[in-house]
Amino acid sequence: MTRATIPALTADADLAAAFAVLGQKWNGIILHTLAARPARYGELLAAIGSISTKMLSDRLRELVQAGLVTHDQLPPGPATYTLTADSRALLPALEQIRSWWQHRP
Repeated sequence: MTRATIPALTADADLAAAFAVLGQKWNGIILHTLAARPARYGELLAAIGSISTKMLSDRLRELVQAGLVTHDQLPPGPATYTLTADSRALLPALEQIRSWWQHRP
């Protein structure tokens, strides 16, 4: 009798790359907060509440570099952060995660 070959497990590289960005603490919260409307830095800080100024700056920089958020400086007003089309495509997944959390046992 021959022993069945068990296939090797491999992690999905695309999913790993996505979670490298989305798995960072606060990134999902920032994206979900910006879903309502574009916001200035201070508005995001007040809306999220428990994030430090350094962490918010770091995460916004990451999200801009990843192409998920734009940082627009329109004179004479303050700069605003806005979701890109790519990040808007993620909103249903974020909503599913939020819903899962609400309905967990």
